[in-house]
Amino acid sequence: MRSAEPVAPAPRVEPTQVLARTVITPEEALTLEELLFRAEAALRRGDFGAALVDLDRIVRAEPDGALAPRARLLAAEAVEAQADHAGAAERLEQIALRHPASPEARVALVRVVRLRTFLEQWERAGAAADALIARYPDLGPIEQIVARSGRALRSIAVGDVEVASREVEWGRTVVEEHGLDQAGRISVDLARLYFALGEVRRARAEATKFAPRPADFGAALERRCQLLLDAQSAYSAALRAHDAHWSAMAGFRTGELYQSLHEDLMNVPPPAAADTAARRDLFEGAMRLRYSILLEKALAMMDQTLAMAARTGERSAWVERAAAARAELDAAMEREEAVLERLPYTREQLSRAMDALSAGRAP
Repeated sequence: MRSAEPVAPAPRVEPTQVLARTVITPEEALTLEELLFRAEAALRRGDFGAALVDLDRIVRAEPDGALAPRARLLAAEAVEAQADHAGAAERLEQIALRHPASPEARVALVRVVRLRTFLEQWERAGAAADALIARYPDLGPIEQIVARSGRALRSIAVGDVEVASREVEWGRTVVEEHGLDQAGRISVDLARLYFALGEVRRARAEATKFAPRPADFGAALERRCQLLLDAQSAYSAALRAHDAHWSAMAGFRTGELYQSLHEDLMNVPPPAAADTAARRDLFEGAMRLRYSILLEKALAMMDQTLAMAARTGERSAWVERAAAARAELDAAMEREEAVLERLPYTREQLSRAMDALSAGRAP
């Protein structure tokens, strides 16, 4: 019987060794962990450019790797610190898109809403807010306020006042339940919510028009004025954040409330009692005399906004709008004076005429 052939021993299998991914440049060879450590140190000392170089190397080496979400988040921080808000938002959106299951995605979406509202990109802010609410049912109070503000501002931008109002009220309920609005300074996140509240009230105020002349002009004017004051109160609350950007927005809007009311009142058609050319002149003069105070209030708000911008160095588009509005208001004040000087009536006569017209009598 033939003996069995000897069996060769199986080759020994060494344990697999996982080597850390290394980025090699002509100057150095560092692992991704080492690059991240160095980038974090650069961020702490304010060297944002150096941090960004290392963070971008990590993302290029492993765009979907374990370190990519944190690298993208820190890179967005470095970009935002260099005043590139749009660039920071783009990087944060990539985290939510490519790493939706990461802890960084939640943080990124909150920051996207903040940045997109800062940039007045209302639709993109609302989209990020939608994703935040849909993905995370356990949002904390501040996260809820950020999300609801983003959705409210998007709705205001497209003219959906009722939806915007519901979002704002949801946010205000969170503020009240958690006692977030204490006396004194508030957070920028609350300023965003209160600005949205001001926008809702402003839209409702300006929906009350006076041409054609309402059947009850006095009641319509009273409603408009009350909504104006309510909107001003909301904008004033936003000012408590002491944030130059949101203060410029709120200050301009408050001045605009008075300017818009003045323009609408100047378009009020004369009442039936003003049935002659002389009486129509009296009506026009009386209206301009009585409501010139609105131009003065608008001018004062624009001056305050521009003074704040000069003090803080704020240079946003809202400051430019305030400067343009101030020039318009100066011209309007001059026109008011010219009209009043041209009319053959004293200011006392115009005041008495307005009282008569308001009572429905011929002046």
